[in-house]
Amino acid sequence: MSGVKRVTWCFILVLGPISLATCDFTTQLSALQVVIHLAALSVVHFALVFPPEELLDGLGITLFDLFSILKDPEQYGFIEYVCKRQTFFKTFVALYPAAFSGYFVHGNMFMRKEFGISRFPELLDNPIFWNTFFVISIFSALVYNYHISDYKKWPFYQYFIDNPECLNQVEELVSEPDTFKIRFCAHTFLYCNRNFFAYVSNWRLVAVKQADLRLLVDNTRMPMIPNMDDEERLRHIFVIVSFRQPYLPVFTISLRHDLYRQLNEVLAVPIIVPAHITIPLTIMEELKEDFIERVAQNDRHIHHAKASDKEPCFACGTEENIIKIVKTCADNNERWQWSREGQRVYTDQCQVCVCRPLWCNRCIAQIFIGKQNIDAVYRHDYWRGTAQCPTCRKAFCIRDVHLVEFVLEED
Repeated sequence: MSGVKRVTWCFILVLGPISLATCDFTTQLSALQVVIHLAALSVVHFALVFPPEELLDGLGITLFDLFSILKDPEQYGFIEYVCKRQTFFKTFVALYPAAFSGYFVHGNMFMRKEFGISRFPELLDNPIFWNTFFVISIFSALVYNYHISDYKKWPFYQYFIDNPECLNQVEELVSEPDTFKIRFCAHTFLYCNRNFFAYVSNWRLVAVKQADLRLLVDNTRMPMIPNMDDEERLRHIFVIVSFRQPYLPVFTISLRHDLYRQLNEVLAVPIIVPAHITIPLTIMEELKEDFIERVAQNDRHIHHAKASDKEPCFACGTEENIIKIVKTCADNNERWQWSREGQRVYTDQCQVCVCRPLWCNRCIAQIFIGKQNIDAVYRHDYWRGTAQCPTCRKAFCIRDVHLVEFVLEED
């Protein structure tokens, strides 16, 4: 893939200058055409910096891909490489005024003079101004690049000056395969273990010991973003990340609800939740609680077993196997679920399951709910459907799920 990216960028870097140098303009642009050209230039400029992941990032024509060609990550330490990447990105953004004014410089330069007209409308036709603006923009970007190139003067690096042993810990953190990692977007990651916390992007780098970390929930919201793995829409939780050291800037991260819970388990420090904020359950958790309440209303099943035969849940291996599937529903009970198109689909009649108690209530809830259409519109009708026992493949409905009351016999 890296070879494809190299060829792509070499083609762009060669063809682009040749195309610009061989332009031969003979007509004047209207004000609308100039606006359209500048809008397209702006979109291209910032699309390289903030690419649509499915498009430019997949094709390998983003600024990140260009930088990875210019700088081999294997030749630098993690901290140095990320800082050079951030410098490259910030300098590229600082070149936007130069690209803007360069459009007018290029148009004036390649306009054929024998036609006696200028390339741009009278209001924008000022070559001296645009040439001066272009030179000043280039010079300013170079000065800015020089100013930020020494990353050891950046605020985040002061932490490593105060805690020099942390430099090696960061390298170990990002290279350790057991490190908990969250991917926010193409090149933005959060790394965490029981001792260290790091956040890395094209614009920000912070890595601290968890003893110096403060996390505070700021807000929660329910976006319309489907999680394609379990077909539920997950809430996002905004967490303010602050530090004991005042020179480290505060920032906010947005965590998907399931990732928030996973991160909370890994962290050695708590994520503080203010009294006025309630962390809601995920839709799957809400439906699991509802499933457990409905099952508790069913009759209990008496099961005789030897003490040595009592085992933990077959799925999770930690909870007790307190659920037995026993057909107790009537054949005339309606069993249906919603299709993707919003239509009722009637399911098969329930069958007799002869399996012994295998599941805990939360695992059987996961099995049953996972077979239903639980999107934001139809999720509350999940209990009307059926599922199959994972071992014998017999169909069952929620009326057939019973808590077990064990009667233990002597071995």
